[in-house]
Amino acid sequence: MKKITRLRLPICIAAAVIIAAILVISLLIADTDPQTMIPVSNLTELIIEAENTSVFISAEGRSDLLIERHPARNLHIEQDGSMITIRTGGRGILQLSLPSWQRLASIKVNTSSGDIAMESFMSKDLSISTESGSMMLTGVSSDTIRTDSRSGNMILTDTFSETTSMQNESGFIRAIGILGDVEATTENGSIYIVPIGESTLAAESVSGAISIIAGERSIGWNTSGNATIYGEKTAPAGGAEDAAVKAISEKGSITISK
Repeated sequence: MKKITRLRLPICIAAAVIIAAILVISLLIADTDPQTMIPVSNLTELIIEAENTSVFISAEGRSDLLIERHPARNLHIEQDGSMITIRTGGRGILQLSLPSWQRLASIKVNTSSGDIAMESFMSKDLSISTESGSMMLTGVSSDTIRTDSRSGNMILTDTFSETTSMQNESGFIRAIGILGDVEATTENGSIYIVPIGESTLAAESVSGAISIIAGERSIGWNTSGNATIYGEKTAPAGGAEDAAVKAISEKGSITISK
């Protein structure tokens, strides 16, 4: 566990730096637009289409959804029953605060070049996609997490999920936490995963390096590309006695060690 603690420090530091930068920028360019507050519940489906706007979502002790823009233009908010749709264009920051105690039904965020940062909220289903923006998830809890990007980097820290799917073309993937069943795919970006607890894990890269640091029970590592796997290949409780590790390399060498 000491090894995992040392390895997670660089990821946590990177997460803190990115989130701090977004907060500082939002304060520097904050405009005088009024805040918008909308009641939410565990049935709420939140959809955000942000184009070039960066999106920052966090949780605090409140009972509604607080929406701020700094100074994102063309902001449109629609509500149809339990579904809330937010659309914005232009550069700037769209900042949202969710109740820290409320688990929303689903959150879907899509940007073209805007970055996405999320911190310490709960949902049942989380889906994030971007063309070239980077994404950062810290302390997020969701039954399912899906992230997709063409060239932006992905960083997940202290994340809790039962199913985690991460797809990237050229950006890197960094993930640490209780990730559940994990599928990570990239064309030529690197993959670095530290799964905590019982999980199945499949990682694939055509030309990027793959590093999996498993300090606890894991099963079903499938890798393609340069792969380095640390940890014992033991089955989860109640599972098969033997856990197979499959490693397939197209261009690089593979190393498996405890």
